[in-house]
Amino acid sequence: MMQKASRVVLVASLALSMAACSSETDTPGAAPAPDSSGITTVPADSPPPAPAGEPAAGVDKAAVERVAQRFVDAANAGDEDGVRSTFAPNAQFDSVGRIYPSRDAIMDRFLIPEVLRAGGRYKAVGSRWNGERYIVDYEFSTGGGGREVFYYDYLIRDGVIHDVVGRYN
Repeated sequence: MMQKASRVVLVASLALSMAACSSETDTPGAAPAPDSSGITTVPADSPPPAPAGEPAAGVDKAAVERVAQRFVDAANAGDEDGVRSTFAPNAQFDSVGRIYPSRDAIMDRFLIPEVLRAGGRYKAVGSRWNGERYIVDYEFSTGGGGREVFYYDYLIRDGVIHDVVGRYN
């Protein structure tokens, strides 16, 4: 009985030591916690999307593509209400590791200050499918002359965006 108790204590000690030596972002499968602003940061070096393919069975390709285009058209027009209407209330947006957990957070902490008020313009330069997800490559220019190239990996259902993962190409 004493040996069994010693093993339990040893295993528990090892587990606590390992937990103390690791961080949220380097522990596989660990869910990162939001910071005080409610934004969660995860590593930006996640793997790129799968190669081009066809949408999963049952996905209305044209409807999904229309929603993504509606988002871009509204963003390029500076239309906050139009952009907001493209997202589900509980949508999530991962912008290069910054996680915005709701439509309000997406708009208030990311899209309004960094895209819409900055006079940003999206230009789609390519697209592909990965199962249910529609991936669009963009060239983005700011009102101040800055330029970025990245992709948005969308999950669109029922006419609205539920999840986006944005990464630099």
